Amino acid sequence: MVCLYGDAGQGKTVALQYALSQMPHPARVRRIHVGVHPTVPELRRVLADALELGRRLPRGAEEADLMLVNALRQPRVLVLDEAQRLPGPALEFLRGLWDHPDTDTALVLAGAGSERALRRVPALASRVLTWELVPRLGLREVATVMAAFHPLWEDVTADDVAWVDEHVGHGKFRTWAKLASHLTAET
Repeated sequence: MVCLYGDAGQGKTVALQYALSQMPHPARVRRIHVGVHPTVPELRRVLADALELGRRLPRGAEEADLMLVNALRQPRVLVLDEAQRLPGPALEFLRGLWDHPDTDTALVLAGAGSERALRRVPALASRVLTWELVPRLGLREVATVMAAFHPLWEDVTADDVAWVDEHVGHGKFRTWAKLASHLTAET
């Protein structure tokens, strides 16, 4: 398990997408989308969909969980963004699934505040292998990161990037990405 956290708009999702694209062998990546405070049955259904179990999930919780555990034996990466939305029972449910010794699926729990949510469930937090903070971009990082992100920023001087960051960007990746989108949009 990995916890990817940082303030909103820092670029966690983009950083994760980039990291996954750099893996030597293409990983089977599935994204898990949850609503706010999902129940365990809702989380079970979302996991079944992400694991491509479709409508074959049995009605009984015990049988359904066994089917999920069997599906988690396949190497892949599940990304659960907005993990801070998960209530304690849903986090405990994930811990139970990933406690199985044959689980070969990596779980990335990401989101602003996800580290605090996971730490409220110590048994789950103790199973997180890596805690990765995505911080606000420093002034020196902004020019390099944005030039790599979008060609618009490739030829902008360091002084101009510093001015834009001070007045608009404030080291927030999302703000810089929106700015690039607005500046390159056709009218």
